[in-house]
Amino acid sequence: MESSDILAVVAIVTAVLSAIYSHRLSRRAHHVSTYYGVIGLFRELDKTFLEYPEIRPYFYDGKPVGDDEPDRHRIRAAAELILDTFEWIWYRRKDLNAKGEEGWRAYIVDTFSSSPALQHHYASSASWYPGITRLIAEHGIALADGMVSSGDVSVGGRRGRGRFDGAREGVSIEGAAND
Repeated sequence: MESSDILAVVAIVTAVLSAIYSHRLSRRAHHVSTYYGVIGLFRELDKTFLEYPEIRPYFYDGKPVGDDEPDRHRIRAAAELILDTFEWIWYRRKDLNAKGEEGWRAYIVDTFSSSPALQHHYASSASWYPGITRLIAEHGIALADGMVSSGDVSVGGRRGRGRFDGAREGVSIEGAAND
């Protein structure tokens, strides 16, 4: 083998190894970017709850939103922000590691299950959230009494709501959006 052939082989091997390293580095940067994107979204939610602590129970303590609730517009806006965040996380879940995906799945399911405010917003705009629709269908989450979604996504008539212990009451979602 001539020295020019050896140099060509070395150049090819170097190029392949460089491409593999670049791909791994790029993939790692993508994972880090996804993680910090999620953290940024939740930082905005945290700021909202710090500025308006009176709305937090509607999302974490299962407090129902009354028609005469003076903060109902703020609660609705926060519900939209949270569901948009959940949808983004669920869309990007493959960019998280397996343990991260499990944790986010549990957080989304538990929070959605126990929040009439999230369920109410979802019921009025389910077609905006195809990923969440599939996720709640997989877990048989039932919306609180009287909530039935509208729009392109049919989730059937459901009664009951999730409980903090992970058990589910009511009838599971029917006819969730197709994958």
